[in-house]
Amino acid sequence: MKKLFAVFLFSLVVGVNAQQPESTPEKKTVDPLLLLSEVRKDLTGLQAAFVQYELINDMEKVDMNAGRVWMQSPDRFRWHYIDPIEQLIVADGQQVWVYDEDLEQVTVKTQSNQLNPIYVIINDEKSQQHYDIKHEIQSQGIDWISLTPKEANDEVQTVWLAIEESQVKQIKVVNGFSQTMVFEFKEIKKNPDFKNGLFEFVPPEGVDVVQAISDDVSEEL
Repeated sequence: MKKLFAVFLFSLVVGVNAQQPESTPEKKTVDPLLLLSEVRKDLTGLQAAFVQYELINDMEKVDMNAGRVWMQSPDRFRWHYIDPIEQLIVADGQQVWVYDEDLEQVTVKTQSNQLNPIYVIINDEKSQQHYDIKHEIQSQGIDWISLTPKEANDEVQTVWLAIEESQVKQIKVVNGFSQTMVFEFKEIKKNPDFKNGLFEFVPPEGVDVVQAISDDVSEEL
């Protein structure tokens, strides 16, 4: 499923439950754009550890993956899978690079997907331009926001955000095939000092570089 996510990431960011909260929500009116503005307030960059998995059947978690992610506003990120298999995805603002070290192969594509859920965290303009945003419920101190693409597509049907203390602790993505991918974040650090070149990628010597020319090959997340 990590490969499927790389396709999703390449064609197109804790401790909260993956399913929608089942407890009785607090009845109150909350402005979702205000919540997101608090998440992005003074935000230029972000880093975190993540756990990724797919939900199937009765909320069973399968295909667990773990790693670290770095994001820089408005459109750069570095997504590094560490366990169980290493893989690197880098978006430099112009292109997206997917490096499979075990295959000695790099796939590169123009960075053009406007629905990447990562933009919801780091790019206010893209998220408002391409999503209808709604506050759903508040439960146990967590606000749940749904984002529905303004134009229907198969890659993203709905994005759910779990926001707690002005941080996105979880992203849940449901695609047009009713598959649900969940990303849980911890060790979140706002505006860290990024190393020079962190959001750049130079293919190592000796690896095959494949230029993706079809939109059927994914871009990011």
